[in-house]
Amino acid sequence: MRENGMAEIDSLGNWMRTHDCGALRKEDAGREVVLMGWVNSRRDLGNLIFIDLRDREGITQAVFDPRVNPETHERAHVLRNEWVVALKGEVAPRLEGQENAQMPTGDIEVRATGMKILNLTETPPFQVDGAVDASETLRLKYRYLELRRPQLFQNLRKRHAIVSCIRQFLDQRGFIEVETPFLTKSTPEGARDYLVPSRVNKGMFYALPQSPQLFKQLLMMAGFDRYYQIVRCFRDEDLRADRQPEFTQVDLEMAFVNEDQVMAVFEEMVAELFPKILDRTIPRPIQRLTYRDAMERFGTDRPDLRFGMELCGVSDLADRSDFRVFKEILASGGGGKGDPSGKGRSILFEKRAG
Repeated sequence: MRENGMAEIDSLGNWMRTHDCGALRKEDAGREVVLMGWVNSRRDLGNLIFIDLRDREGITQAVFDPRVNPETHERAHVLRNEWVVALKGEVAPRLEGQENAQMPTGDIEVRATGMKILNLTETPPFQVDGAVDASETLRLKYRYLELRRPQLFQNLRKRHAIVSCIRQFLDQRGFIEVETPFLTKSTPEGARDYLVPSRVNKGMFYALPQSPQLFKQLLMMAGFDRYYQIVRCFRDEDLRADRQPEFTQVDLEMAFVNEDQVMAVFEEMVAELFPKILDRTIPRPIQRLTYRDAMERFGTDRPDLRFGMELCGVSDLADRSDFRVFKEILASGGGGKGDPSGKGRSILFEKRAG
């Protein structure tokens, strides 16, 4: 069978991959290998044809030489970017001066003795290697191509490592992971629920959970003692910079403890997570702010402490003004604070409580 009038798709047969495309090094020279992946780039020099073969672990250069296998060299002329191929060949050191220090496999190449074309593709709508960028709309339309880019793959691999580290940390401390239902009853929380109509109960709806609040309470009453879940949550509300309609959170519940013990678990988890994932050490103890302290110092319950933009008192200035509202607040024992930068938050006046 011929596809696109260009090349025949081969059966994989009894070929088995021996290495991924990021594994081979100089010490593997002379070894017979089978690699499988996508053609990342192709360079046809006439007598020699080079391709960079890519999989999720990296890129390996392969060379087709008519002196090694004329038939394989002839077939390599039709290869194009993003075709899926399997290669059989011998690992050899690159010629002196042709090494690529930017690639972990840059000291070797595979001299192809056989090739199987496993799948073809039309010309991609954008370059997967990122040499020429494309609009976000186009990249989202062809999301499966966008996900082939190393940066996106590494982001997902890092997320996998984070989740794996969290699970390992909590498992070692006696927590039990319990998966809770998505189709449930509505519970009063901070936003609207997404509703899913029930086919078997006409006029009735399920609610998608904003958090597994109801279920973790059941688990605590049942005596599970320590529960956790890396769970998807849903909130039907307008988009904000720090909020999406669906998001993932680490949900955790403990019995017979106080709030300091709960916060200590999270502090220890963060302190262990950052060095493993980002190679950064988190100083301990992590600073804690009470709600009152945060509001009095920053005017918000979620201050960004990197900037140190603390409010400063302006009661003395307001006392010299003729603005009656300020005068009345000061007379009642209240006070005022302002943003010293003159940007963002304006002057904040509070009446005396009670």
